[in-house]
Amino acid sequence: MSRLTRLTILSAMTLGLVACGGAKLGGGKEGAAQAAFQASQPAGRGSQTAQSLVKDALASGAATISVKANCAKGGTVSLSLDSTAGTEVGAIGYTVTYDACNEDGKNEYNGTMTTAMTFDIDVTGDNVNAALTVAMKGKLTIDGEVSDFVDANVKMTMNVSATSTHAGSVSLVVDGTIKTSEGSYTYAKETISVTAGELPKA
Repeated sequence: MSRLTRLTILSAMTLGLVACGGAKLGGGKEGAAQAAFQASQPAGRGSQTAQSLVKDALASGAATISVKANCAKGGTVSLSLDSTAGTEVGAIGYTVTYDACNEDGKNEYNGTMTTAMTFDIDVTGDNVNAALTVAMKGKLTIDGEVSDFVDANVKMTMNVSATSTHAGSVSLVVDGTIKTSEGSYTYAKETISVTAGELPKA
């Protein structure tokens, strides 16, 4: 085999290996918030089950309880709920473990987040609005069309219905910091609009 042929084959193999990895997360500050929001969705949905379970746990004298929630497109999140955790009044504290959690059919999250959730219900006449605040601290890897990480210490407030939204625009109020390979972003109770059901690519 000639040297030129060997180099051509090696180059093709190298390109093939590069193509196997996904793109980096794009979108700057909004993209980082979008990735954190997507990570919050299954935990937010699971918390609605876990919140009812915590009442049973407290009634039985149990200090901790665990519940597993399915992600929209495969994989799971496991919520280990600690009713004695030192979270703010009215909040429920969890350790959330992501196992190939796929919310958009394209990307999987793995890792662990310490999470606290609070609900705020506002009744005005016949209108009932329920807001969910998710506080997340920890680091997750993303694998798929996007290959990156999300290192967050952030609070996100959204309408409860956002946890089941996988298309269109979602409004978030974001407070804290989020790091990705693209940079570190600080939010000061900023209102940010993100697109549900996808992650931006660099």
